Amino acid sequence: QRPNSHCEVRASSMDQMDGGGAGRRVKVVGKVERLDGQSLTYSEFVDRFMKPNLPVVLTGLTSSWPSCEDWTFAGPDDRRRPNLPFFAQNFSSPRVQVADCSAREYTDHKRLEMSMQEFVDHWVRNSNTVSSSGHGEASSLYLKDWHFVKEYPDYVAYTTPPFFVDDWLNMYLDSHPMHRDSDIANYKNEVNCDDYRFVYIGAKGTWTPLHADVFRSYSWSANVCGRKLWLFLAPSQSHLIFDRNLRSSVYDINEDVSEKQFPEFNKAEWIECIQEQNEIIFVPSGWYHQVYNLV
Repeated sequence: QRPNSHCEVRASSMDQMDGGGAGRRVKVVGKVERLDGQSLTYSEFVDRFMKPNLPVVLTGLTSSWPSCEDWTFAGPDDRRRPNLPFFAQNFSSPRVQVADCSAREYTDHKRLEMSMQEFVDHWVRNSNTVSSSGHGEASSLYLKDWHFVKEYPDYVAYTTPPFFVDDWLNMYLDSHPMHRDSDIANYKNEVNCDDYRFVYIGAKGTWTPLHADVFRSYSWSANVCGRKLWLFLAPSQSHLIFDRNLRSSVYDINEDVSEKQFPEFNKAEWIECIQEQNEIIFVPSGWYHQVYNLV
């Protein structure tokens, strides 16, 4: 049985980061396979990746997307940069959810709310400070879980690749009674009623802590611009990142992980992937992963 899916369309900063920026301390034993998505059939995708529940990077599927043009502009070395003014001018959401990557709150980053213009202003202000002084820190704020499709249904940012069209999770949420009954809609039940089509926007150095996707779903994530480092752990090894009581898991695999609290963590074997601009990554069900915006 196929798991449910959700999607993420991401843009990240184009600034250079020395050495990848992640400072890996884990044992990496392999890399995620990369294939031309245009030459891969649906049946081949199911047999090679969906059924065995394996990650893959797919290229060549985003060239016609409006987001790849509208949301970016040309930069050096054929790399594109986020078009931040375009977001501020055209998608002025009342409030967006932003993670502060420098502050932990329980098992995630501390979350803030601000306007899109405030987020853009913060990014530009920090970028200008770093550029003019030659030192300092880029923005640690990472716009996450933005329900863009739900908020702007008339703007078609992307076309769902054929491998991911069968999306049971979002099909269920799209047909939820809240969309037809104003009384239900006024009672916000975000866990049950929100969709899982997200846009993420983050500068270099922003990152997502170790986690597995919601409801044991699979996901697919397209990188509109920038580079991302993904570190994956297979479901068969997920017990290695939990404490003895299987109650809490490792938050950041690159910090000093307590051997006393997580005695089997060092046995974990990871596979990695550098996701380039215009590439899509398939994240299978139950795979824990930690992600960094490198450039």
